[in-house]
Amino acid sequence: MRPKTITLVRAGLLIAVFPIICAFLFSLFNGGSMFDEGSGGGGYLWLLMISVPIGLLLIVIGLVVSLFKRFKS
Repeated sequence: MRPKTITLVRAGLLIAVFPIICAFLFSLFNGGSMFDEGSGGGGYLWLLMISVPIGLLLIVIGLVVSLFKRFKS
C-alpha cells in the first residue's frame, strides 16, 4: 500500500485558496467582515493575486507529471 502523500495538485489547490481561509479565520476570531480591509481580514484577499497563479501553475505541473507517470508504466 502506498503511503498518503501531498501531491502537487493538492498543494496547488491549498495555495490557491489559502488567503480566503486566512481572511475567514481572521474575521471569525476577531469579528467583523472578511471583506473589510480596515477591521476584518480583507487585506488577506489581496494575496489572491499572487496565490491563484502560483496554485494554478502547481496544479498544471502536477497533472502533467501524473500523466507522464501513468504513460511511463
